Amino acid sequence: MMYKASFDNELLNDWCDFCEGKKEFDSCHFSTLLMETLLEGYTPKFDVFIKEITKYFDSSVYENIKYVFSDEKVSQGGVKDWVINDLIEKRKIIEHVEDSSQLKKVIDSPQFLFVKDRSELYEARETDNNTILYEEVGDFVIANIDNDKRLFALKEVLYNIASDSDLVNAFLSGLIKSNADLSNYLDIYKNGCDYAVDDEKILIYEFEPID
Repeated sequence: MMYKASFDNELLNDWCDFCEGKKEFDSCHFSTLLMETLLEGYTPKFDVFIKEITKYFDSSVYENIKYVFSDEKVSQGGVKDWVINDLIEKRKIIEHVEDSSQLKKVIDSPQFLFVKDRSELYEARETDNNTILYEEVGDFVIANIDNDKRLFALKEVLYNIASDSDLVNAFLSGLIKSNADLSNYLDIYKNGCDYAVDDEKILIYEFEPID
């Protein structure tokens, strides 16, 4: 059975009214706005749809989404470089966080383990280091956008593209008032990779081998 991408134009109209201050909605009203819209890939129809959703924000949001999901050429470098760059930027956020000394030690003297089994990645995500990193970066992003109801709603809408908080934070990187650049994760995701920081090392998951 073939599944077709679904575009809810009525909900899109509500979104535009919300962003233009014409109507009030709870952000959960838009929770399905992007669900199933990528089923057929980055089609011209999806491009128009996402352009409408993001037109109220800095153009970097649209450009980041297009980069990740379209056939745009990937950035130079390898996954290890992108992971290190991502962690260097996120280290700025955890610099003064209590109990982060071991996490900073792993970032500053990185040891890598490449894995093909997602269960190993999930196991590493349960460790103290990765929990601190995930929660602190997440709280930091929310603190930066919490006073902007449109931006907060956009964060929730974008989560439904891939159910990946790191990816959403990367999409929004240009809107976050900080010296920490969270956009390196775009390259990691686009190349079918992911990573986690356990108590001693950085695990990099590769969906497909990278030359």
